[in-house]
Amino acid sequence: MAISGCSGSSLGSDEAPLASGAIAPKQVGWIEPGQLAGIDQEVDVKLDTGAKTTSINAEILEQPENPEDAGGMITFRFEDQSGQSRVYERPVLEWVRIKDGDGGFFRRPVVAMQLCIAGRWIEEEVNLADRSQFNYSVLVGRNALEAGNLIVDSAETKTTEANCPARSEAAS
Repeated sequence: MAISGCSGSSLGSDEAPLASGAIAPKQVGWIEPGQLAGIDQEVDVKLDTGAKTTSINAEILEQPENPEDAGGMITFRFEDQSGQSRVYERPVLEWVRIKDGDGGFFRRPVVAMQLCIAGRWIEEEVNLADRSQFNYSVLVGRNALEAGNLIVDSAETKTTEANCPARSEAAS
């Protein structure tokens, strides 16, 4: 269940790299169908150019004793809007500080995850948050948009199909 490096993406089966080796930019809407590795059904994801980092809905089940330390393992349950869920265990890459509305801050764990948007598997850092009160359980930030070379048209929604090439269970 290991995941290697955190910045990069894979091509879909119908895409070819540019001469430089990069993938061609792809225009998408601000809401698109997507998929998380290990979950077979599609989930609508919100693509947000105002968010630096991707965030997914997570119920923390088990975390390192000292939540300031990176490197420990965290176990969490992802659940989407329709109720489909999966439990994941990942190493914590870091804990990020998030400002709250009262001028203070709190910390969120960051892990590596694979998600597919517009036929492109993207492996990137995501922070784990309680998004159960939001309309979308996955918020795709600039880090994943850049890794997938996706360009967001804020006037459009659901312009693509997920068309995610199959992933082995070992990659999830």
